[in-house]
Amino acid sequence: MSTLTLFPEGSPRGLFRSPGAGVACLAAFFALLPWLVPDYQQVFIAEILIWGLFAMSFALVFGFGGMLSFAQAVFFGAGCYGFNLGTYYFGFNTWGAVFSAVVAAVLFAIPVGFIATRVRHHHFLIVTVIISVLVVTVLASGHWKWIAGPYVTRSLTFVPEVPLGFVTFSFFKEEVAYYFTVVMVGAAFFVCRRIINSAFGRAMLAVKDNEARAQMIGLNVKRLRWMLFIIAAGVAGYAGALYALLARYTNLEFFHWVYSGKAIVMAMIGGVGSLAGPFVGTAFYMISTEYLSRFFEQFIIVFGVILLIVIRYAPEGLWGLILRGIRELGQHENVTKP
Repeated sequence: MSTLTLFPEGSPRGLFRSPGAGVACLAAFFALLPWLVPDYQQVFIAEILIWGLFAMSFALVFGFGGMLSFAQAVFFGAGCYGFNLGTYYFGFNTWGAVFSAVVAAVLFAIPVGFIATRVRHHHFLIVTVIISVLVVTVLASGHWKWIAGPYVTRSLTFVPEVPLGFVTFSFFKEEVAYYFTVVMVGAAFFVCRRIINSAFGRAMLAVKDNEARAQMIGLNVKRLRWMLFIIAAGVAGYAGALYALLARYTNLEFFHWVYSGKAIVMAMIGGVGSLAGPFVGTAFYMISTEYLSRFFEQFIIVFGVILLIVIRYAPEGLWGLILRGIRELGQHENVTKP
């Protein structure tokens, strides 16, 4: 079984044949980008990365586990509020608040995943939708003020700072927000990549490919699915913390299953069979909706047509389409070499 790679072997002129070279080029691109775009676009790019990370959490649970989850928004919202409550109740700095956000999402995911992973297919989908609706209804009812005071029942704004050794950086500066987001999202991406390429990741792919065969060779299918569900929830909570930090804003609407639907759309556009695909899909979704809304009042209809075309002619997603083109170009170069 092949491991996940960020850049294909057939890349033209060998530029991306080494993963290290590909990562170096990607790092240089993001490092130089603030010099090429205005400040407001830096924040927009940071938002794309965060929402891409959220979409990647869905790709983890669906693309590698075969579980169509509409509960990812619950964990994203838990991350948002976990971050804020960490600073509100415990006085955590940014790092401690991010950690508390991941913990909050995981604590949500443990019982939810235990219940949801006991069923499969459309039953799993229905369970996650019900849980999402239930969480939003309970939190919006106002009966949980004793847990988080006003931080549950209304939106909030704040001005975060990032301590780094003897220096403290303010998120009022767009370049600080941008570079911090790039580093944090990049770290999460490569941690997830290591997980997928580990023995656990290969076991999950075996479960997805043939659950009965995986059980026959001794794999605990339910436990593996539960663990992957929790990991994906932690990633979604991590993304929620980064969004709360960047946008300085949280709202109960982030718990709603509609946001899970957005993550599903973005991941499907880019391709759920890889970790990079959701970022490509998110960039396409956010950039196209941003510019289409300027020219078309009913831009969502135009975007829907584009989405249908992508699904029809690129079922592996835009990232898969890009990789296919790179491989074909590399093969063409190998054939034409003297």
